Amino acid sequence: MQIDYPQPQPHGEIRQLLPDFFCLPGTAKLAPATVINRNMGILRWGDELTLVNPVRLRRAEEERLEELGQIRHAVRLGHHHGCDDLYYRDRYSLTFWRQADSDLYPAPAPDRLLQEGGDCPIPGGRFVEFRRSRCPEAALWVPYNGGLLLTCDAIQYWRSWRGCSWFGRNLLRFGGIRRGMQVAPTWRARATPERCDPAHWLQEDFLRLLDLPFIHFMAAHGEFCPDSAYEKVTAAVTRAYPDIGRAA
Repeated sequence: MQIDYPQPQPHGEIRQLLPDFFCLPGTAKLAPATVINRNMGILRWGDELTLVNPVRLRRAEEERLEELGQIRHAVRLGHHHGCDDLYYRDRYSLTFWRQADSDLYPAPAPDRLLQEGGDCPIPGGRFVEFRRSRCPEAALWVPYNGGLLLTCDAIQYWRSWRGCSWFGRNLLRFGGIRRGMQVAPTWRARATPERCDPAHWLQEDFLRLLDLPFIHFMAAHGEFCPDSAYEKVTAAVTRAYPDIGRAA
């Protein structure tokens, strides 16, 4: 059966950010002339690669990806991502990880369930689930170079609007996204049930996240934050949830 996989969207080149951690800066078209950036994280352990928030590549860049190692795992961290997951699952017969209810893109079914306290494709790594969120969302922590935290939509770090069209960056601004580290306002509104206080509802999930030791950070949108990520994430969470210190 012929499957019409989404075609590759404009993207940059694979960049090495840390030993055994790489990033592919891509894009996502939300509407005509409305484009925002979208990142794929690439983790290497030995000769195996794990793709986090997968983005389909043009063939030449796909060959560069294959040169980095054997593509063994793909991880979907956010409910509203996943358009390229089926392509990678079919092309590389890899092990696909996602939360049970993260099925806005229903295919592929998970080969392994992403669960907090469960297995992780990176030895020593951990998943943290936003258990109280209305839409499935998770983070991945790995013990790379002092600790690396990878998220999808919940927390984002922006230094510029690179990869976004004029309409795209203004859509982000309208949704409350600003430069710097932040709990994304549109994600928080979507994740908080109706008639619940968004300033308190997800506190316990973020407290578990802040229990992890990390100094580097990257989300599915925005840019890489090296060396000082824990302090920036803590400040962003405290701005979003002013009472979180008393809840700890």
